[in-house]
Amino acid sequence: MTFSDRLRQLRQEKRMTQVSLGQAVDISPRMISFYESGNHFPRDEIILKRIADLFEVSLDYLLGHSDLREEASLKKLCAAYRALPEADRRTAMSFVEFLGEKKPRT
Repeated sequence: MTFSDRLRQLRQEKRMTQVSLGQAVDISPRMISFYESGNHFPRDEIILKRIADLFEVSLDYLLGHSDLREEASLKKLCAAYRALPEADRRTAMSFVEFLGEKKPRT
């Protein structure tokens, strides 16, 4: 997925108009339209960061380099895991593997 596709998808998921998104990140609605059509790309990294922060996604996700959306949750999970003693890390990993192998209930 491209930046223009992701931007449109994220904006629509939040039920935002191009006008409201432009106001939120301090650029014109016309520029949002250009971004979504793929005719322009933000030249300023500050704009990219504002958009990513607004939608609570990583820059990699916004730019289409990653499909991992839950950036904040993953960071929190990693921080909690790193804070555990080694024995507890093994227990946590075993539990996560167990959950991954568990068949969904129908």
